Amino acid sequence: MKNWLVAGLALALGIAVSGALLIFGNPARGEIEVYAVAHDVTAGTALTQDALRAVAVMLPDGASSLFQVGAADLRGMRAAHDLSAGQLLQRADVLPASASVDVRLVFIPVKDAPPANTGSKMDLLVISGSPDHPTIIPFALGVDIRGVVPGGFIVAVTSRQAPAFVYAAEVMSLVAVIAAPGAAPGNEEPVGAPEQALATAGQP
Repeated sequence: MKNWLVAGLALALGIAVSGALLIFGNPARGEIEVYAVAHDVTAGTALTQDALRAVAVMLPDGASSLFQVGAADLRGMRAAHDLSAGQLLQRADVLPASASVDVRLVFIPVKDAPPANTGSKMDLLVISGSPDHPTIIPFALGVDIRGVVPGGFIVAVTSRQAPAFVYAAEVMSLVAVIAAPGAAPGNEEPVGAPEQALATAGQP
């Protein structure tokens, strides 16, 4: 009888240890499925089913800022700003259909602009100073191009930014630098002398 009790205890202990190993050794423990952006989405666009995909993430502290699959209803939601493919969708990224998106379209004249497409990102630089001492100064980085037209681009800005872009279009001499698809945000710095230009061009 004693041997049966020992064997039973050993078996129960083995089952308990195995269960613990299955729980704590499972890499999926603590993972949840949330929505990520499947492809680039411009501000104001409706978030259709093909614009989202489910991804598994490990979030030990919870996921209050994300949209969990099966627990979130995104019907009728729109992008609050431009969304990039692969990013996790957060609550600040969406707006209900009834909310307005603050987007204004402004024409920016640019001479001898590089090739660009609708959806490209553009860094705008200003040529200022005198003809003897010109200076190149960044004006706006990561500007969203909504249209390519003869003589320049149609860009999307907020209503607060619009007057500055209209002023720049009318008064300033602008040069466009087009970002390659998927490129990191621009990091241009002012250049006001030949030595500075040579030093900056030699940097990676």
